[in-house]
Amino acid sequence: MDARLEIITPAADTMLAPIADLRAAAGLSRSDASRDEELTALGKRISAEIVDACGIAVGKGGEPTLRKERVRETFCCSGNDVLILARRHNVEIVTVTENGAEVTLDARSVDVEAGLVERWVDGRRTCWQARETVVTYDAGFDTVPPSLSGVVTDLARIRLSEASADPLVKATTVDVDGVDSVRTERWVGGLATSDGTGFPAGFSARLERFMNRAIG
Repeated sequence: MDARLEIITPAADTMLAPIADLRAAAGLSRSDASRDEELTALGKRISAEIVDACGIAVGKGGEPTLRKERVRETFCCSGNDVLILARRHNVEIVTVTENGAEVTLDARSVDVEAGLVERWVDGRRTCWQARETVVTYDAGFDTVPPSLSGVVTDLARIRLSEASADPLVKATTVDVDGVDSVRTERWVGGLATSDGTGFPAGFSARLERFMNRAIG
């Protein structure tokens, strides 16, 4: 099933955590805006890394995001039982057309979390057989779930901590016997992650709900 994705209304904000939470992660009060430029840049960078790790589809007209957007997806169908939307979470169908003619779907047609659309028309489930099927829909989070924003703030806390120290230092020993003597042990080859995402171990499991997986 071939498909094209276009972004009709890009998300106004692609950050996956509010600035107040990032301030708290930096050890500031939630109203202290003194480091907002730095924290906003960090939050956007981490949000983009999460989107990349989750395999969010790239569409023409905007950067990939888990935030709410209006998109248009065009499918070239041939007897498919279900349309697998490129974007998911809180899916709201705006219009569906087959070869330019609008199709009215009933409530059974859409799995709003998985982003799956079946062709239920007039109480019957049928296949998508039109040469071109166009689905315009909203998908993504208007309000980011705490489970997702928490990943961002935890990663921000780790990044901010690493920025204040050399992450390659394993241990430092200082001997004071008249004259200081400092010995530094470093991790050979740098630090590695164990889940393949570029994040510390355990973060992939926390992002599991938001991962785009191949279906079929």
